[in-house]
Amino acid sequence: MTDAHVTEPPVRRPIADEISLWEVLAVLLRRRGTIVLTTILVTALAIAVTLVRAEEFTTQAAFRPQGTEASSSQLMALASQFGVNVPGGGEEASPAFYAELLASREILSRAATRPYDVDGVGTVLLKDLLEIEQDTEALRDAATINWLREEAVSVSTGRETGTVTVSVTTEWPDLSRGIADELLAEVAIFNLNTRQSQAAAERAFIEERVREAEAELEAAEGELRIFLEANRQWQDSPLLTFRQQALQREVTLRSSVLSTLVQSFEQARISEVRDTPVITVVQEPFLPPGPDERPLVLIAVLGIVLGGMMGVVLAFVVEAFRRPSEGDPAKEDFQNTWEGLKRSIPFVGSRA
Repeated sequence: MTDAHVTEPPVRRPIADEISLWEVLAVLLRRRGTIVLTTILVTALAIAVTLVRAEEFTTQAAFRPQGTEASSSQLMALASQFGVNVPGGGEEASPAFYAELLASREILSRAATRPYDVDGVGTVLLKDLLEIEQDTEALRDAATINWLREEAVSVSTGRETGTVTVSVTTEWPDLSRGIADELLAEVAIFNLNTRQSQAAAERAFIEERVREAEAELEAAEGELRIFLEANRQWQDSPLLTFRQQALQREVTLRSSVLSTLVQSFEQARISEVRDTPVITVVQEPFLPPGPDERPLVLIAVLGIVLGGMMGVVLAFVVEAFRRPSEGDPAKEDFQNTWEGLKRSIPFVGSRA
């Protein structure tokens, strides 16, 4: 009877260069002081930087644009009678448009170059208050505009309500409110100028059509007058009656068109000089009652996470440098290269 040979499964031997989970945990335990100290230092530094920063004050203003759909619809209906296509309005009044407008150079340049009354400072320009130093005044103004766009002013829009909200944050509460007031005023001026220019274009278009309609009405009345003079007894003939009715309808139509054009022309003239606001202010800019709340909890959490990650990396770096180099060709090669580099640097190699 032959003995049965039992084949044992091969035992997996650890590879020399392989790092096990237990080794990683051991390093973390040995260097726990380094990790904790790094985490504390980074978190404390982040909180200190947050506390040292100057206090900031934020104000908000909200408005809703008033569209010009009624005026545009009147113009399109009038133009369609003559086969003229007029682009529809309303897109320029969307909240997204005003968000782009408030970040545009045209609006921000006016807010950046006007003086403001700041408590404790007096009437001052932004570029002087911020102590912006550039070679020319134009560069100082450009830097002030960038500061407004990137740091001071933020804009959000409400899709459902169509409201545009402007937030202004500076180190001075009255300056924050002053900038917000100026931005609202500039938007209102831009809207007013845009509406008046559109009304002027409409007036010019309608004025031309009024002259044409007057000529067409005069021609239609002339044809009817000639017909009546040549056919004084047109009632006795069905054919002449039909012709008279057709000419009369043409005169009535041309008269109605002229009446509508004249009414629209007067409305366009009124709109051209009207200076009523075209935005509805939902929330006026207010004087901030106090400084903005500092996000210390968030900063502390981020500091702990970042500090912990830096501590872990530092722990492995320290462990790698303090580990004996026998049997580690990579570390020996690094140390030899480092020593050669130090010897090649003047004064450093001589001291070594």
